Amino acid sequence: MNCQKAFDRYLSLDKYEHVPLAVTVHLLFCPVCRTSVRRLTLAEKVLAAPLAPAQADVLPQSADPVVQAALARISSSGIAWVAPEPVDRHVSMFRWLVSGFILAGGFSVLPFTSVGEWSRAAFGPSFIVPFSILCGVAVTGWCGVFVGSNIDFFVKKFGFAHT
Repeated sequence: MNCQKAFDRYLSLDKYEHVPLAVTVHLLFCPVCRTSVRRLTLAEKVLAAPLAPAQADVLPQSADPVVQAALARISSSGIAWVAPEPVDRHVSMFRWLVSGFILAGGFSVLPFTSVGEWSRAAFGPSFIVPFSILCGVAVTGWCGVFVGSNIDFFVKKFGFAHT
């Protein structure tokens, strides 16, 4: 699926509608489209917030002279707004997968290293239960941080409606 087709299909969706699998896969692997969708989401959030009349001391900066002229005109009219927060940097899905494989691989390899052999020799069979609990807690913590950091992806993917 090319970028134009994927973006058109994304724009045709209603709010909280399930994102089709083909579009989701395209967004996962296309940083340009993913950034555009994040910017659209941020723009919707900014536009949905009510504008509060206030004096702006500093204009937001832009490289585009047309945008600068529009901002200067808005500022001179006495209406201002709180500048939107910049889009925070997300950890890529690739880095999440790499860190998960390193975590799982580390726990898989540890019993066969010198540390694992020493632990088995020192603690005997009582090494298995605490090690299993440690693995479970670490993987559960990683999964919790992963889901919490990528909650917007899961909301769009599985369509949880805001009530």
